[in-house]
Amino acid sequence: MNLQYSGNKSSALLKGVETMCRTFWGPDLETCRDMVEGNFFQFFKILFTKPEAKPSGTIDNINSIINGFDGAESLYHHLNECYVRLFINSKEGIKTPLYQSCYEFENAPLMGKSAEKMKNRFNSRGLSLENQIHEPPDHLAIELEYLFFLLQETCARPDDNQDIFVSSEAASFAKETMLPWVRVFNQRLQSVNEDCRFYSLASQILVLFLGVICGKK
Repeated sequence: MNLQYSGNKSSALLKGVETMCRTFWGPDLETCRDMVEGNFFQFFKILFTKPEAKPSGTIDNINSIINGFDGAESLYHHLNECYVRLFINSKEGIKTPLYQSCYEFENAPLMGKSAEKMKNRFNSRGLSLENQIHEPPDHLAIELEYLFFLLQETCARPDDNQDIFVSSEAASFAKETMLPWVRVFNQRLQSVNEDCRFYSLASQILVLFLGVICGKK
């Protein structure tokens, strides 16, 4: 997905999903260049309007990490090392897997009920991942792709001066399917080493963002 941000809240909502997808699919040089150029996370402030959300500190902190690198390549190498250690391969084992099934119960394996439900959701919509993405269907970024699909029609309305409205289906998916396990995912990431704080801050933004979607139906 590649959405141009037009400045209204509905576009910011879709841009938020795109940004979180790019973040949790793992780093690439193009994404890191966008981060280094600035404002990759800034527009979330448009969406986080409740004072108790306090997004500014989290966004400033993640931008501070990004600005601590001298360019996209050095940022990419750092984020790639962190991504592998946190989500793919670690001597201590992966405590923060990117798959919803792994949060169904303690030490739950891949491809549990959550994966089956996501597969059924895609099938019911005539969507297919098999020839495009070689990951279980309850990968965090895949769930975000599905959320984007649910939001797209609602947010395509040209109501630039209106507040956001999302469908009950999109709000329900964010609230009942994603938010419970993403909160646990975020809590686990808070205990990561200081040199991998980028992803713990990104997960904090994601929790706040899903909360916005839940409250806009």
